Amino acid sequence: MKSSHRTLLAVALSAGFFILWYTVINPPKKPATQPVQAPAAEKAQAEAESVAAAEQKQTAKPMEAVASSLAADPQSKVPLSTVTLKNELVELEITNDGGTLVDWRTLDYTQTTEKGSPLIDLASVEAGFRRPLDFTIEGTGMAIPERPRYEVASVEENKVVLSWRSPGEISIVKTIELEKDRYVADVTVEITNESERAISAEPALGWTATNEPKKKGGFFSFLKRGQVDNRLPVFFSDGKVHREKDVDESVSVPGSVYWSGIESRYFISAIIPRVQGEGLAAFYGAEGVEGAKPGTQGVWAGVRLPSMPMAPGQKASAAFTVYSGPKDIHRLKAMGVRLDKAIDYGWFTVIAIPILYMLKFFYGIIHNYGIAIILLTIVVKLILHPINVKSLKSMKAMQQLQPRLKELQAKYKGDKQKLNQETMQLFRTHKVNPMGGCLPMILQLPIYIALYKVLWSSIELYHAPFFWFYKDLSAPDPYMITPILLGVFMVFQQRVMPSASADPAQKKMMMLMPVMFTVFMLFLPVGLVLYILVNTFMSVTQQYMYNKGIGLMDIVRGRAKFRTAKA
Repeated sequence: MKSSHRTLLAVALSAGFFILWYTVINPPKKPATQPVQAPAAEKAQAEAESVAAAEQKQTAKPMEAVASSLAADPQSKVPLSTVTLKNELVELEITNDGGTLVDWRTLDYTQTTEKGSPLIDLASVEAGFRRPLDFTIEGTGMAIPERPRYEVASVEENKVVLSWRSPGEISIVKTIELEKDRYVADVTVEITNESERAISAEPALGWTATNEPKKKGGFFSFLKRGQVDNRLPVFFSDGKVHREKDVDESVSVPGSVYWSGIESRYFISAIIPRVQGEGLAAFYGAEGVEGAKPGTQGVWAGVRLPSMPMAPGQKASAAFTVYSGPKDIHRLKAMGVRLDKAIDYGWFTVIAIPILYMLKFFYGIIHNYGIAIILLTIVVKLILHPINVKSLKSMKAMQQLQPRLKELQAKYKGDKQKLNQETMQLFRTHKVNPMGGCLPMILQLPIYIALYKVLWSSIELYHAPFFWFYKDLSAPDPYMITPILLGVFMVFQQRVMPSASADPAQKKMMMLMPVMFTVFMLFLPVGLVLYILVNTFMSVTQQYMYNKGIGLMDIVRGRAKFRTAKA
């Protein structure tokens, strides 16, 4: 392959990677839109389409019971109150108005790196939207309010018991217990049929969140610094993770549900049923929030348990475990329900997980994630060194054959078949693989993409300091120093790369590559930019050493000599 073709391929691969990343692998998340009422002429077609889709996804009932919205609450005169539960990691505030969360504050994570910054609150929602840990019962045929006014039966440091009763119909006892030293709460609801008829109850527990209106900006909207990190539904069912990025309706998906909840880039709140079997369903949905800013999106997700038949006087129990905290791989694995699959490592998870453990290993030694990224980059670069050297040798050999190739092109200008035959014979004679410079680059892409995903999604980098004014490796470079340095080193890389072309147009095009990368890096987390910067610096050094005939062992032994590199 010609040097000019290799250059074009490098540019195409780089641009293609970013386009693929932001359009297919990790596209900008779109806010859900409100469903539009179909005209009468289109109503029949819409109904037919919904019937066809019902085999896989069934339209769900709202989280609240159908008959509950207008139901009078027999305990409406119970005074409003809140209860606080706390352990070493989280602090919960629970209201008796629905027995839901007002706050779920993470004690180790703040909203910004500034001193006195508020804690991350994973239960924060817009006023007027239903709150997390919303427990509902469907199918009873009884008038259960949307938000029952519970009585606070008992309170301990990490446990609260709430009770609600509709005389002659049904009673509910809801217990929320916070586990020690974990981002976990156990939610158990005991239901008693106090009526004189048999009933069947379908209990469900959901988590909710609200997202700010997303700023419009077209394809390049992802370049906006400080872009809002939306919270969206995610669930694990039938052996795989399902992410719902474009939600505009209520949906219920029956199956073998391990967990269902709301995720963001670094955190997840998941509802985990403590029973498995037939009849489980994950539900999720989205809608506008009344009274909030136009475009504000409310989302919910949770788990619905199988129907529970109850004879008069009989009790039934619904049990859930709730995890609401960081996407820390160790804590998620400890849940035992494959909750660690909520961390999105993309297509190359098998490569990404060892890279993450390597990053944590280096941090355990030096206690600085910035330096850990540098060490990780060096180790990966050294592992790939033999492949890179092979690529450099092939490129050098192709450069040396350029005069002969030009002679053949001039000699067989009118005979393409003969030109191809002579060209291939030239490659065989000199034992040069025309793809030798490109294939190693392609083989390394899975590793680089896995590295990218690890550094993009790792909670370990959230507000992790590096040094001086670099207080957050998950935020863009505040002074744009690392992106500019990256552009400078990319210019150096082009100067030391073997090139047989003197085409001015090609040189101008190649000069756009550092500019393009610098612009991209301005808006990416500084931890990612640091990795790419160190990798580029090592690539420049490696190319320079090869050009001067300096090997790694020469440096190790202190015998570095400048000699002409051999193809």
